[in-house]
Amino acid sequence: MTDLMDRADRGELTEIDGGWELSFERRLRHSPERVWKALTTPEGLKCWLAEAVIDLAPGGRMNLNFRQPDHDFMPDRPEVRTQANEVLLVQPFTRFDHTFGSNPASVVSWRLAPDGDGTHLTLVHRVPASWKDSRRNVLSGWHHHMEGLDDAAQGIPHPWDWERWFALRDAYAAQIEAREAA
Repeated sequence: MTDLMDRADRGELTEIDGGWELSFERRLRHSPERVWKALTTPEGLKCWLAEAVIDLAPGGRMNLNFRQPDHDFMPDRPEVRTQANEVLLVQPFTRFDHTFGSNPASVVSWRLAPDGDGTHLTLVHRVPASWKDSRRNVLSGWHHHMEGLDDAAQGIPHPWDWERWFALRDAYAAQIEAREAA
């Protein structure tokens, strides 16, 4: 796994009641205000995650349309590529929570804190038990998407790389398998 990712960048997976909690921490070189725009605006989200329609208020919609290159794993069909999510909590420049994967039991929380001239970012994703077989996909997806978040804060798009994603997915699968075998 160390060949693919720095230990500090690796996502962590912890079993909790009703599923798992997945978490990542990053130090980004931009202010919380710039990172906030990358997380909460259609222009920012398009650079690193997905095309988005977002109503940034609790109860508002956050529709995502993932635009990675067409692949057998994720064919370019709306039923595979689109998600209807809900905004849950909006605390400008400090916290943003929303559902993910069109599943109300799947909740993502973005936590931002000033860190010198940058931002300390924590992603916490509550993954429901029904996603047990998808944990490796979720970990590798967030990992790969977040690799482009620092650039997205400057409006620079981060291209999707299926080879990178599959390599990360396999590494996370091995990590999960080893942990569960222990």
